[in-house]
Amino acid sequence: NPRLLRLIDGAQQGARRGATLTQRLLAAARQQDLHLAPTRLSDLIHGMEDLIARSIGPSIDLCIDAPDNAPRALVDGSQLELALLNLVVNSRDAMPRGGRLIISVDKFKTTGDPELPAGEYVRVAVCDDGVGMDPSTLAKAGEPFFTTKEIGKGTGLGLSMIHGLARQLKGALRLESELGQGTRATLWLPALTEDNASPIEAPVRSTLPGPSVQPVAVGRILVVDDEETTISHFSRTLRKAGFEVLTANDGKGALETFIREKRSEEHTSE
Repeated sequence: NPRLLRLIDGAQQGARRGATLTQRLLAAARQQDLHLAPTRLSDLIHGMEDLIARSIGPSIDLCIDAPDNAPRALVDGSQLELALLNLVVNSRDAMPRGGRLIISVDKFKTTGDPELPAGEYVRVAVCDDGVGMDPSTLAKAGEPFFTTKEIGKGTGLGLSMIHGLARQLKGALRLESELGQGTRATLWLPALTEDNASPIEAPVRSTLPGPSVQPVAVGRILVVDDEETTISHFSRTLRKAGFEVLTANDGKGALETFIREKRSEEHTSE
């Protein structure tokens, strides 16, 4: 049934987008479950080299400086790969005419850093010579949902997700940029030593049962979403269940619809 297949495909696409968005929100809030293991970051980056090269394309020169003797760190390998890939894609987008991307790994010892406890850290830096950011953009770059990309090209959660992951791993993400001079994003992670080899505890999940779902009386529902397929599927299902359905594509439209319907109800009651 072609119609059914289109509905299923739309539902799957919506579910994947929702899953990705939820994962990024959890990472930004530092509440995701991490599967930690001692990892040599130079090995992880070299293992991603082909993926990175395919992601940036042939117009960007890739240079990886990741010595084999770099200290290990206690990380979730898959989440760290995702974070690094996000940084790489940001750098690629900042160099639409090509350029040079440098990924480096080194170690650094902190003593009086206000954000990081004293100790030894592994630093992973992603540097580009792209368009860079002015001071006001740089100041907002890590905020959730802030993006300079056009609509549909980014969620604005990439950097906040990486920042959340770094903080959950007891590290930090630091950005340096200058307009026209490129950007340097540095991920600081505690180097693994005998003193800090114990695993980082993942957030505790509640085991209490959720609230029971009560039947909802048939009435009127306003469905709001920026995806037409999502609106279409929800509306069709709700109408079949007996609801009257109103729709809107964004928050402004939803408020306007709500106010209009509210006034209509008040006028009718008078």
